Amino acid sequence: MYHAQGSASSYYQAALEQNKGGHNKEALEEVNKSIALKADFDSALYLKASIECKSGDFTAAIHDLDQSLRKNKLYTEAWYLRGLAKAQKQDYNGAIRDLTKSIDLNASNAKAWYNRALAKAMINEYADAIADLDKAIKYNPQYTQAWYSRGYWKDLGGDYEGAMTDYNKAIELDPQNKDMYITRATARYLKGDHAGSCEDITKAVDLGSLTAQELKDKFCK
Repeated sequence: MYHAQGSASSYYQAALEQNKGGHNKEALEEVNKSIALKADFDSALYLKASIECKSGDFTAAIHDLDQSLRKNKLYTEAWYLRGLAKAQKQDYNGAIRDLTKSIDLNASNAKAWYNRALAKAMINEYADAIADLDKAIKYNPQYTQAWYSRGYWKDLGGDYEGAMTDYNKAIELDPQNKDMYITRATARYLKGDHAGSCEDITKAVDLGSLTAQELKDKFCK
């Protein structure tokens, strides 16, 4: 039985549907058909890269994003995704460059600011990381992880009061996150607030943290 060959666009649309349904293997098969017909199809290359990132093949993803960006240098999402992929490969300077380009094209993307902060922190640029988290929080005041990370790096830098303010906000936004209570408990304990530390570690125990259970005797003397 004869089957007419689809177009690059139709294969791409089929790949989008498969990807939306969580069928990574099928999505990859369809998007490869699309790229076989149109090698510089920037959106298809981006989709292929996003699927590869899900499976942990960051080298292949970076290669496909290189091709996508050759075709469309203003592809904000491609710069962003390549930055994430480079960070996974521990190329933090490369990640910072790509995330900076993404931010230049779309300054309101809180996730780009957050992920650039993570990359900067990995090369010990904590002050710059905190500045990026300021921006992430500006564009998304409900960004729990940005509040938490900013608190952590403030704490490392000796700004205990600033750290506690950020930890408090993170816990306010996500009161069931046991790891945040452990981190705040540790900060309180090191600053001599043993009552507050015990309260936090007890809350983490109540939420089911085995780590907190191991620390409780130490923090609740």
